[in-house]
Amino acid sequence: MENGRVRSASLVPQALAAAAIMMAWQWAGKTTRDSLFLSEFPSSALPAMMGGAALCSLLTATLNAALLRRFGPARIIPVGYAAGTALHLIEWALLPKFPHLIAVIVYLHIVALGSVLLSGFWALANERFDPRQARRHFGQIAAAGTLGTLAGGVMAERVAALASLQSLLLLLGVLQLLCAIALFRFAPAREAAKHAQAPSFPEVISGAPYLMGLAGLVVLAAMSASTLDYLFKASAAAHFEKGAPLTRFFAIFNTTTALIAFAVQMGINRRWLGRFGPGPTVATLPMAVTGASVLTIFAPGLAALTFSRALEILLRGSLYRSGYELFYTPMPEAEKRSIKSVIDIGAERLGDGLAGASVQLLLTLPSQAAVTAILGLTGALAAAGAWIALRLDRVYVKVLERGLAHHADNVMPAATGKLEELDSQALALSMASTTGTFLGPGEVIRTAVDAALPVTDPAIQTLVELRSDSASRIRAALQRPEALSPVVTPQVIRLLDRDDVAQAAFDTLCRCGDGIAGQLVDGLLDPTNSFNIRKRIPKVLSSFRSRLAWDGLSANLLDARFEVRTRCAKALERIAARQTSFALEQSFVFDVVRHELAHTRKLVPGTSTGASGMRTALMERKAKTVAHIFTLLGLVLPRRPVRQAFRALQADGTRVKGVALEYLDSILPKDLRKELTAYLEGLLPPPSNVPSEEAVAQLLDENPSIMHRLEYWVATTKAREETGHSNATQNKEKPKDA
Repeated sequence: MENGRVRSASLVPQALAAAAIMMAWQWAGKTTRDSLFLSEFPSSALPAMMGGAALCSLLTATLNAALLRRFGPARIIPVGYAAGTALHLIEWALLPKFPHLIAVIVYLHIVALGSVLLSGFWALANERFDPRQARRHFGQIAAAGTLGTLAGGVMAERVAALASLQSLLLLLGVLQLLCAIALFRFAPAREAAKHAQAPSFPEVISGAPYLMGLAGLVVLAAMSASTLDYLFKASAAAHFEKGAPLTRFFAIFNTTTALIAFAVQMGINRRWLGRFGPGPTVATLPMAVTGASVLTIFAPGLAALTFSRALEILLRGSLYRSGYELFYTPMPEAEKRSIKSVIDIGAERLGDGLAGASVQLLLTLPSQAAVTAILGLTGALAAAGAWIALRLDRVYVKVLERGLAHHADNVMPAATGKLEELDSQALALSMASTTGTFLGPGEVIRTAVDAALPVTDPAIQTLVELRSDSASRIRAALQRPEALSPVVTPQVIRLLDRDDVAQAAFDTLCRCGDGIAGQLVDGLLDPTNSFNIRKRIPKVLSSFRSRLAWDGLSANLLDARFEVRTRCAKALERIAARQTSFALEQSFVFDVVRHELAHTRKLVPGTSTGASGMRTALMERKAKTVAHIFTLLGLVLPRRPVRQAFRALQADGTRVKGVALEYLDSILPKDLRKELTAYLEGLLPPPSNVPSEEAVAQLLDENPSIMHRLEYWVATTKAREETGHSNATQNKEKPKDA
């Protein structure tokens, strides 16, 4: 993840600058839009204007979605800001001659183009940052945007006080030009992939129906914000004179709100998102609006409406925005470009239109009754939005799973971290303790042979052959029906210790069926048995269907030998694929994962062991530990996404790794996800109270195969050195003209 951290660090300043300038334009534009419109039209014209702007935004969103699918946000959004600069200059020139018309055009410009550009900026940010980087930096970007909002409010207030409304249009043109320049720098140098084949909106929705819930939340949030905004603006227009006083009130309100929002973002935004996740973070907005609306019903007036509107703006620009944008980060770029602008703009403007129509209908009531009804509608809409938002974490997990499926299917696992069986001749050991185990029937045989007693029982004859030193005689005996007898089973199990006949013994034990599960479990649990026997028994048990095999393997997930633990986990995985009724307790598996993490943290490469062979062995052990942990998680969590996350972590691209880590953050308990993701990212320091020599000794004790690898490494290194020395000697002895 190191390269990813460097890349994101270089992008963050560019994103912060673009967000600050963009939001300065947005907020100064809203001040100009509202003051200019209310200076030319009565407040009763607002609902109709809201509906018209919503319709215009829907058309703009449709065009924008098509352009994004074809060209991508990196090429479209900066050009959009440059075009907005030219439009503002035209509005500035024509305002004195056509004030009513320009007031309407400015309103449509700020609402329709502003929402498209805002959504496009976040779409670009979603493509430039992976989910882990987004969780770290989106709060900072939102905070920079809030700081820009503060600057935009101050500039709008000062220009309105010292100049005129017309001069505000020049300010907006300059800000859009600066934002276009900043976005050209933030966008990638070139598009890496073609986007003509991006799926359409219906195709994306049909493949991901949970996005409809997200769109529903946006509609409800927009409706509640629009109804509250209408009441606030109507009350302000009734209290202040049109023109400069009204403009200055809106500017001061926007500036103060931005200042408070910035303080909130710097203080709690990132920590809130990290603690509660995207769903509850997004839910803070509708929950707060519900409470504020209810309170305003009992304490109506400009002050209460100002507070309610400020609270909505504060949370929308901070916690809501940071959490909401995370839902799109893991999505494939093609799908994101097809869906994001439609939901961001289309759903929001649909909410604005529905809110405008609802307000227009409720205004037919008497004045005070209309205000109460609109506040009641606002609270009800926000409450429905909160109900959806609190369930969005499940949606986010689905988004992450789809993102993993998209990225990880094209990723080949690294050789050191495969989830395949780790048994091979390279890892087989010649263990010293190969006698004295499973000798019950064998004692009878040895006694019979030593006494030269005649043996007529076929089972005893088979046992005699199985205790032979000849591999061919043993393989022939394993083909007899008597080899499947329970009395012969202990000797067959013992043959797992011999590399030359282990495969034949394995095949015979698998043919015996569930009836020998108890004997195999006893052999697995007996620490006095040889390492080869204990590490090969789990694979035999994995072919069974009995509960006894399942329980025996589960009990050995905390075995002292690491390779025995890994094989037991793989065996459980195979049984679980066939016996869906078998299940482990999540808490137990999570405790096993914690045990693996605590154990492996002591095994840190480097320190006093400077040999590269030891370092390689330690790094390989870490890779195997990661594979083992994901096998364990797959026993109690959805197996396919977990396997895809494992594969994604071995990819070269930082984005797919970020999706995998964010998925783990979303499905694991807080303490475990924090430790596991830190371990995977290499952020956990080794315990200071564990000497490196002790760690290495412990590693070799529980992983005998590492010693085999070290011996192989030493031998090959020595051979290379001798070969190099020999070649150097030969070259030295050659004639100069050779």
